[in-house]
Amino acid sequence: MSQKPAWEDADSSMISAFRYDPDEQTLEVLFNRTGRYTYYDVPADVVEGLREASSKGSYMRSMIIDMYAYDKG
Repeated sequence: MSQKPAWEDADSSMISAFRYDPDEQTLEVLFNRTGRYTYYDVPADVVEGLREASSKGSYMRSMIIDMYAYDKG
């Protein structure tokens, strides 16, 4: 059983942190207001875009939210 990746600080008003498991292609996001969400089947290049985005919130809204299956909690 592999250890989960470390959380990465987001420096965003919308999200506080995120972590990505490339083997499972799961992206966990800690939203400041609504808590933790796990997004499934997210490609590594999309997560790299999140890392590099100047506005994490805008990137989440345009590239991840409503684009991938997710669970809350």
